[in-house]
Amino acid sequence: MARNGGLRAPIWLPLALAGDPEMKNRVNLKSSVLSVWPLSLPYLRGMVCTGFITIMACTAGPGSAAMANDNHPDPVNAYDLSLTILADQEAFPQSYQVNGHASGALYDLLHDFSKLQQIDMTFQNLPLKRALEDSHNNPAGFIGIPGDTKTGAFILSDGISTTSLHAITLKQRDLVIKRPADLDGLQVSMARGLQLHGQLARHRDEGRFDVTWFNSIRQSIALLLAGRVDVALIYCGYAQKASLKQVTHLTDDEIAALSIHRTPLMNTINRLALPASPVNARLIRHFNSYLARQRSNGALEKLYAQYLTDENTIEMVLSDTLVPSDTRISTP
Repeated sequence: MARNGGLRAPIWLPLALAGDPEMKNRVNLKSSVLSVWPLSLPYLRGMVCTGFITIMACTAGPGSAAMANDNHPDPVNAYDLSLTILADQEAFPQSYQVNGHASGALYDLLHDFSKLQQIDMTFQNLPLKRALEDSHNNPAGFIGIPGDTKTGAFILSDGISTTSLHAITLKQRDLVIKRPADLDGLQVSMARGLQLHGQLARHRDEGRFDVTWFNSIRQSIALLLAGRVDVALIYCGYAQKASLKQVTHLTDDEIAALSIHRTPLMNTINRLALPASPVNARLIRHFNSYLARQRSNGALEKLYAQYLTDENTIEMVLSDTLVPSDTRISTP
């Protein structure tokens, strides 16, 4: 596992995805990957939210990547990355349809992120109930998906509650996790207050894997990028739209704004989300302050109209809130 000096591919996966009803069984977003920036753990403190999603991010393969002087990935050091996202389409067909975006806000966010970070991302609609039935393996633990060995995707269930997951797997190094025992000896990050049941809880209580507690989705992903943990477990609940608000601290209108004006705004959001650093911590504060001001003075609706007609609006708006050195926005 790459720890000191090892670079990880940046990922921002705050929630599982409820896909577009019109979307085919799979949508492939093609690309390759690149690097991350150094992590500064002290800036992870103070980011508090309760996670309700289960994310399994399994990273692989030695390899390094670098950013060129123009803030773009160095293609010489880039390496391939593949990500599979399973969405419970039957259970939540309308979950993330925000502001008329048929494919949903999260689909838009992940779509843009995959292009920006050059990730080969596959979206697959797979009803959770059917996956559990087809697995012939209802006990708690990791439940494989028959016929899907190519992606190595899996579903994690605690065997008791109905708040199992939409599985997300990220293969960046040789780490295969298909059952609770595969966590033995690994460093696992878990949200504070996360309740596990069944085999997973027993393995945790027996000390089969070490637990690092985190306070926010950003912190869990930052820990992954820094090589401090091998796997992040973030629980999934019924109220996924509510979870999105709690995880990202955004309102419906603000989420809609992200989805309306994806390209420049998401480039900025990606910088804010990962990793934690002095610059990004400052950007997060500026951006949160900006959203709070727009919400309090009633200007958000007016800004939406501008977003729809002016591709450069958000850059100008953000430039009013950020110091000059922070306003540079990289493009895919």
